[in-house]
Amino acid sequence: MRKNIKKFAGIVLCIGMFTGCAQTPDSSLVKPKGSKAVDAYTEADDVSGSKGEASESKNDDGSESKTTIRNLIDAPQNYKSHVEDDSAKLVVNTDAGVEIPEVEKISAISVTAAEVTQELLDRITNAFFSEAKLYTMDSYYVKTKDEIKKTLDELKEDVATGNLDPYNYGTDDDGNYVYDIYEDIETWEQEYETAPEKKTLTEAKPVAGNSFDCIAQMPDDSQYYYKTSYTGSDTLSVKIKKVANKGGEKIPEDAMWCDYGYSEEEEKPTEESIGLSLDEAKKLVKEKVEKMGITDLQFSNWNYAVCKSFEDDNSSGDFGNGYRIDYARTINGVPVTQTIADGGALEDMDSTMETWSYESLCFYVDKDGIESMTYSNPYTIGKIKTENLNLLSFSEVMKIYEKMMVVTNADNMQYENSRVYNIDRIVLGYARIYEPSTDAHTGILIPVWDFFGSMTSESEYNGETESNTSKDPNESFLTINAVDGSIIDRNLGY
Repeated sequence: MRKNIKKFAGIVLCIGMFTGCAQTPDSSLVKPKGSKAVDAYTEADDVSGSKGEASESKNDDGSESKTTIRNLIDAPQNYKSHVEDDSAKLVVNTDAGVEIPEVEKISAISVTAAEVTQELLDRITNAFFSEAKLYTMDSYYVKTKDEIKKTLDELKEDVATGNLDPYNYGTDDDGNYVYDIYEDIETWEQEYETAPEKKTLTEAKPVAGNSFDCIAQMPDDSQYYYKTSYTGSDTLSVKIKKVANKGGEKIPEDAMWCDYGYSEEEEKPTEESIGLSLDEAKKLVKEKVEKMGITDLQFSNWNYAVCKSFEDDNSSGDFGNGYRIDYARTINGVPVTQTIADGGALEDMDSTMETWSYESLCFYVDKDGIESMTYSNPYTIGKIKTENLNLLSFSEVMKIYEKMMVVTNADNMQYENSRVYNIDRIVLGYARIYEPSTDAHTGILIPVWDFFGSMTSESEYNGETESNTSKDPNESFLTINAVDGSIIDRNLGY
């Protein structure tokens, strides 16, 4: 069967990647946001005046009761509020559970980019591909003369029958075909001259410090794309993705996994539709993480997932259901809060600054096992900078939240008819901040508040009203420094 060229139409989620980190409009919130801000952090005092120790009280049975962070900042289990801007076009509804670690103190901790060793790469390779043959991409995907001739014959037949747009790319504004079939034929004829008669597969393995990509051929003829790189904002990026099922059945090239919730039309997956229970999926991932030897990250959260394909007709369709499973650090009982942001964005398109994305470990799993894995930017945890941070009270944070949800959305309301937020989770956890202009690979873990939920906006385009809904469970709509109340841009990482 003839293989058509794909028109990639992936789901792109881009929230402020190059919006910059302008100073907060409220002067009372303009504070240093990078690691220098830690110099101003102070130790918290307990009720007796001593530093670094939580106060104690007695339970009814006479046992000692520790005062937790929730008690210290006077935070409820649930918080409700309703806020509107002056025009009433922006509405922020909050009915949220307040998630706070059951700890007595939170520290500020230094963090650096971990050294990428050959031992780490070997552990990852062996965990996934101990029985596989790893072939370089160049050798695996090289076209032979016979393959190129088949393509040329098909294109020339199209020309002979007057079909000059065989892939349905359409025409430009001037009526010219977007796809130039004659240019394509010329290119393939040039490729034919130097193409080999047959493929010669070259085996290789990743080497620390060198970018690498290959196809892993498994004994059951399933195949995986395996890539390691050190480019852009990544000190290490490892990507593994299944490209062929058992028996060699190819998966559409543009198939991609994404969290359930991107589209209103999606049918919510279930354990029955997936064919695998959540516990079974978590067990598969846990076994793989242990084989990789990554002992400093733990299961953090999960979501249903959908594999999308835009094969042939360029229309989105579900290709399969599964789970997304994430691992993250928990330090002294305080987890690193995960969001959809990478944390290594540039302030503007012209910036030449070196940046650093967040540490992450993510799996997509379905009934056939692990379909893809990404592991990026491992940390080395350093010294404690401030042992027992003095945190803002919950009421102070909520005042900042309610004001800044209006302030940070002011520009959007110039172009939208309405925007409604429904916040259902308020989370206190760690986030890494840094100063890329000073040291791109050294940062600080500090406690922050994140606000999760959904957002629906309406705007007009060409006289028609368009509605857009965002409800990714890991999208934080605002991040507030729990120590000084400054606003942190999750995309930038400061």
